Amino acid sequence: MDQERAVAWRLALALCVALALWPLFKYQLGPDRELRLRFPTVGWPVTGSVTFQRGMHPPKARELSSEDVSPVTGDGIPEGQQELRIPLPRDARAAQLRLQGVPATLTQVTWVSQRSPPLWGDAHPAQPFTQEGFEGGVHVRVPRLSPGLWALERVDLYQVLLTWGLLWLALETRWGRGRVADFGRRRWGWAKYALGPLLTWGLTWALFFPGLVSYDPMAQWEQVLTGQYVDWHPAFHTWWMGVLTAPTGSLGGMTGLQVVMFAVLLGKVLEELEHWRVPAWARWGTAAWLALSPSVGLNVIAVWKDTAFAQMCLASVLLLLRAERTGRLGVGGAVKLGLCVASLCLLRHNGPLVGLPLLAVGLWRYGDWRARATFATVAVAVTVFVRGPMYVWMDVQPTPPMLPQVWVIHRLALAARAPDLTPEDAKLLEQIMPLADWRERYDCDNVGRLIFGSSPLLGHQERLVGRGVGLAGVLWRFARAHPQQLLAHQLCVSRYTWALTSNLYVGPFNGGGRAVDPNRVGVRTRTWQARWQARYEDFILRTYYSEGVWRVAVWQPGPSLYLLVAGVLVALRRQRGLSPPWILLAPLLNALSWLLVTPNPDLRFVQSTVLLAPVALALALAPRRVRTEAAARPLPEDAPPMPVPRESAA
Repeated sequence: MDQERAVAWRLALALCVALALWPLFKYQLGPDRELRLRFPTVGWPVTGSVTFQRGMHPPKARELSSEDVSPVTGDGIPEGQQELRIPLPRDARAAQLRLQGVPATLTQVTWVSQRSPPLWGDAHPAQPFTQEGFEGGVHVRVPRLSPGLWALERVDLYQVLLTWGLLWLALETRWGRGRVADFGRRRWGWAKYALGPLLTWGLTWALFFPGLVSYDPMAQWEQVLTGQYVDWHPAFHTWWMGVLTAPTGSLGGMTGLQVVMFAVLLGKVLEELEHWRVPAWARWGTAAWLALSPSVGLNVIAVWKDTAFAQMCLASVLLLLRAERTGRLGVGGAVKLGLCVASLCLLRHNGPLVGLPLLAVGLWRYGDWRARATFATVAVAVTVFVRGPMYVWMDVQPTPPMLPQVWVIHRLALAARAPDLTPEDAKLLEQIMPLADWRERYDCDNVGRLIFGSSPLLGHQERLVGRGVGLAGVLWRFARAHPQQLLAHQLCVSRYTWALTSNLYVGPFNGGGRAVDPNRVGVRTRTWQARWQARYEDFILRTYYSEGVWRVAVWQPGPSLYLLVAGVLVALRRQRGLSPPWILLAPLLNALSWLLVTPNPDLRFVQSTVLLAPVALALALAPRRVRTEAAARPLPEDAPPMPVPRESAA
């Protein structure tokens, strides 16, 4: 009875603290709200100013920025209408706007939270307003903005419940007994490593809320909003976005969950390295390295599919560290690893270059037939089901003709410049795009000008249909005649993966704190702390544009590739077995695949290399593998014999 009473007191104490923290969370944390004004579409730019009042403070006025007055025409807005979305403090009580270039025909004004939808009521509550026209514009007055700051939202409920649960778990872990306390003490092994990255990545997320959003994921977000899917970017990742955004209805909720998932996975990986007897300074050094790395933190809060891909690479490393330590994969581990392989194959179009070798080596590596059968069945069944019945059921439009031939198109532009190009080959290229465009649009390190923007090929992709064999023949003849030029092209386009200096795209940093590319659905950067964001953005841009050691140390992925390979080689020698390259096979294969098929110098492609290079170095410090208590624990009598690793058997 005393034990039950103590649990109840700790539960009540945790609830009281969670409720006491809620006002601080509500008042201090979160992006600005948006005042949205809807009116008939105009074909000219809009300017203006806004005056608003916060609580008992005097009115404050500011000019509207270019981003404030950029029109939003998607996100469910009726055809022929557009919106201006103007950020105002969450505790603003009233607003007045003077808009130049807007007629006095406003149809709707709404006051919308960017944190999450409300617990009840309309997510886009209409506001009473008055409008008065003047020559060339309109004066809009919103006398009362409702709901106010303290209106309950979904995220408030999540915050209270999560804080309550974590505080109770912490109290039980420290002073309690029983299953909850045991659960907490078991989790502390990885939670202590996850805390630092969680805090630093979470701060980065708050500074650039809702995250880094470039044109590619923005196109996928529009597909989520409309329910119409095109497989230019894998539809599986588009659905992935839909699932992660469902709790909050925003991309910020997705990137926030990514921060938590990456931190948990990294904590578990470092806990496994502790079981591998990696020195404590190396484990904590790895945690600090990844927590403080701008390139890692910014990619963790990015929306693109490469972030999810890197997450699956990290998950595979965790599962394989555990399997190699214990000497068995097990049916449960096989299911998880099979899901990782399926995800790797589905998240990117070139994902099978990583997923399929991982599947093949896994089937060779482990001798337990039940684990092998489960691993193969899950990986193949999930991949086939998604790419087959699920694509049909969700009416996914097929991949456009240009996407499978991007690799060939890039090299054909080089072939078009050859002085000995035959008339037949020139005629075939002319049928796709004028030879002048082939030659003028060629950049050895970037295919973008050939297929995007004003490229004649972008609007006439049907010209590629049925010509794949012929174009491959043109490339083959050029390769035979000019192998050195083709090799030079390959070194140029892949330079960013291995060189210390190169062109490199690190994210959509558009200046002024904007980390979201322009779009028609109204997604904007809504920082939680403008002053800190400006300082961090200044550091990002100064190190990126520098030409010295800062650029190499902070952004270039080449050093990470060499550290990853060096860590694997040292660990291979120390372990005297194949465990190290097998554990890190996913990031190694990913790096190799981009060396061969990369279309442009994007840091996101090799995110898993940057993320797992310090993990490889830490693994290199582990002593030669010794069976741990987990592996030595007695098994049930009917359990199959523990398989012996292949190199040990040899």
